[in-house]
Amino acid sequence: MPTPPKPAPPPAPPASKPSAPAAASCSASRLSPVPKPTVKPLPPAVASMRERIIKAAVACDYAGLQKLGDEKGPSVRFSYDPDQDMATTWRIQEEWKDSPQPVLARLVHVLNLPFYQEGNLYWWPTAFREGATDADFALLKGIYPDEMITDMRKEKSYIGMRVGISSDGDWQAAIQGD
Repeated sequence: MPTPPKPAPPPAPPASKPSAPAAASCSASRLSPVPKPTVKPLPPAVASMRERIIKAAVACDYAGLQKLGDEKGPSVRFSYDPDQDMATTWRIQEEWKDSPQPVLARLVHVLNLPFYQEGNLYWWPTAFREGATDADFALLKGIYPDEMITDMRKEKSYIGMRVGISSDGDWQAAIQGD
C-alpha cells in the first residue's frame, strides 16, 4: 500500500513591509485639521495662514509651524525663551515630563474661536480685546480650566494663547502669559 504524500510545508510568510512611521503625537493630534467657519469673512491671506497653522499644529509639525512663523521674515512673537525658537519651545512645553502643556491644542482651539480686528491685525480670541464680554470668556471653556477663566474674567485680563495675523497673512504673534 502506497504511503500518503507528505503535507505541503506551510507557505512562507509574506515579505515584511517597512513599517510606516508612527503618527506624530501631541496635544492637537486628535483635533480636526479643518478650521471652523468664521462668522465674518477673513481676508484670503489671513484665512490661508490660519488654515496652515491649524493643519501644521494638528500634524504636530513643529518645524512647519516655525516655517510659517518665519515665512515673511523672522517676525512672529511668542512667549518664553527669547534665545530659543518657537518650535523648540513648544515641543519642550508639550513634552514636559512632570507637567506637559497642551500648547498646540490651545493654538488650534483659539484659532477656531471668533476673532477681532485691530488696525491691520486679526486677533484670536475675542477675550483678548478691550472690553471683552462674559460671552467672550465663556468661549474659552474646555480650553482652559474653569478657575483660570473665572480669574481672567474677574481681572479683566486674558493671559491665555492669543494669535495675531496681519492682513497680508504674516503670522505676527502667538503669545501666552501677561
